[in-house]
Amino acid sequence: MPDAQALNDTIAAAEQAALRDDAQRDAHLAAWAVAYEAFGTKANRTPCSAAALLKRVRKDGSLPRISPLVDAYNAVSVLHGVPIGGEDLDLYQGSRDF
Repeated sequence: MPDAQALNDTIAAAEQAALRDDAQRDAHLAAWAVAYEAFGTKANRTPCSAAALLKRVRKDGSLPRISPLVDAYNAVSVLHGVPIGGEDLDLYQGSRDF
């Protein structure tokens, strides 16, 4: 887990980067939109998490704060245009046989 200052610096960098054009990030997001459309979703209606986060930062001015781990992968996702994330298995109900 990154230290608090490093995490805050990364989040701030992601929030600032979200407001700038970034050809590489935008190319990644465009590729994800094509992939989503290939399996039948509408990318504009159901964007990948990275595109949704980018839009949210541009609207609200900041990334949502959830927990240090989630905040870290959300920041990386916005910085690089790659949808990443995780699940809290402790919150799942039912079988975890996977």
